[in-house]
Amino acid sequence: MAILRKDKLIQEKIHDPYYEAKKYPDGVVCPICHAIYLDGRWVWPTEEKKVELSGDEYICPACRRTLNKYPAGVVFLTGNYLTTHKEEILNIINNLIEEESQRSPLKRVINMEEDEKGITINLTDDHLARRIGEAIGRACKGELELKYTEDDRFIRVYWHRDD
Repeated sequence: MAILRKDKLIQEKIHDPYYEAKKYPDGVVCPICHAIYLDGRWVWPTEEKKVELSGDEYICPACRRTLNKYPAGVVFLTGNYLTTHKEEILNIINNLIEEESQRSPLKRVINMEEDEKGITINLTDDHLARRIGEAIGRACKGELELKYTEDDRFIRVYWHRDD
């Protein structure tokens, strides 16, 4: 009698079309942002990280998401408090984005839109979207809601405060 192994039936739970389970040779360069693939991850080139470039070019996942306008996270900011404290809130957001993007080239802003309802920020990384929402929630209080999709690596962050 054959035994059916259940571990062979495990399906990928999170689907991310921009995640590839392959490794590139060290020294691959993104032709758009000039990030370098080194030791299994994308990094910014620095003096300490001298690497012999392979001559190969491959567009990194963050640049592909930006080109396709396909965010991994979206932050929605609304309310009267946003209107009266917009500069302060944008400073918090910009400082966090700058800090995160210096650490990893895959954590960037795709675009930021402002209309009469509020501000919408599309990001290349779901963790960055969550961190922005939590930072605004800590600094400015208000209502914070995080909504993850079940099958994709995607988050919607809603922050609202009236007063």
